[in-house]
Amino acid sequence: MWPEIFEFLSTAAAVACCSASVKLADDYLDKEYDAVAGKTNWAEVLGRGTMLYAMFLLAMSAGINTRLSLSLFLASYIVGMFNSMYEKLPSRLNGFQESLVALIIGVVFFDWNSMLFSLSFVAAVQLFDDYLDAQYDRLSGQRNLANRFGGLECLIMGLICALAAWGINENLFVPAVVGSAVVYISSLSCERVRM
Repeated sequence: MWPEIFEFLSTAAAVACCSASVKLADDYLDKEYDAVAGKTNWAEVLGRGTMLYAMFLLAMSAGINTRLSLSLFLASYIVGMFNSMYEKLPSRLNGFQESLVALIIGVVFFDWNSMLFSLSFVAAVQLFDDYLDAQYDRLSGQRNLANRFGGLECLIMGLICALAAWGINENLFVPAVVGSAVVYISSLSCERVRM
């Protein structure tokens, strides 16, 4: 029984560290948008160190569970490109091309199953987050899937993606949800304290 508990907790910890890393990177990139919407942003608190803390958390996550953490990170990168698919990026590739490169790297280093789980899981988290942030994102002018396609549609797609992730790897799904929920709830609690 102890090995199963340890496996569950270590997987949840890896996902929590990866989720926190992505949250910090996202806040760093969205600092101006969040200021317009009056939304708390961790990049304001951590300043120039935000990306260093994000890298530190990603390294911790990879140390705990490399395959899961890095496939989740690559999936976050791919899903994060949804609103920039045709935009030219500093690499001189557009968002679609960079997403394709990230997917190929993920499949080569890990496998299809890991990347499909991670893409489904991250897409579900993003869709639920867009639903919850629809009002803030509308105020700041950010592109949001709930605002673009509708709140109910966003929730339904999020549920479909969550069920797909569960179907692909039910052993990873519950600890991944727990790890993500810990970061989300902690983030909300800390934002309330700062207000």
